[in-house]
Amino acid sequence: MPDPAPLSVGDIIRADKSDVKTGAWETGAIPKARFPLTRNKLSLGRGWKWRTVTFLALGHEFIVLVAISEEKESYRATLAMKFGKTLKVVCFHELHTDHWNWHCHLIRGNVHDTFPGVLRDKNLMSVWPSFSKDECSVPFDVTEDSALTLAAARYRFAKGGGFL
Repeated sequence: MPDPAPLSVGDIIRADKSDVKTGAWETGAIPKARFPLTRNKLSLGRGWKWRTVTFLALGHEFIVLVAISEEKESYRATLAMKFGKTLKVVCFHELHTDHWNWHCHLIRGNVHDTFPGVLRDKNLMSVWPSFSKDECSVPFDVTEDSALTLAAARYRFAKGGGFL
């Protein structure tokens, strides 16, 4: 089978999305069935709430894991592409007030090259933008009510005017 055509995070974000499905907020460890990496479950720690969104684009299925801890002032929207029975994680959009401002960790170049089944491919993932200081200067105003809207805007999967 020939290699799939090169695909970038930007291509995924700009693509038309279909069959968008949004899960409810949950707490506790994320079961492998909901976000299938090589480990049995993904634990974010105490105080986190999470939900998943799935959609189709460019002939692939994608999962976005939206997670928030208002107590820890931390937010993450993780974009992953289905790859067989696992995922290829291609982007994290984050705000956590212990360092930096809004930023992404992303696969630069062809996302098909990233290692499957792991949360971060340390060899291919890089941060954008880069910061000269480790401090965060923006207020943490992300709430459970706004977290999905932020992820939908970043990855452009909102339909019908967005989410509330």
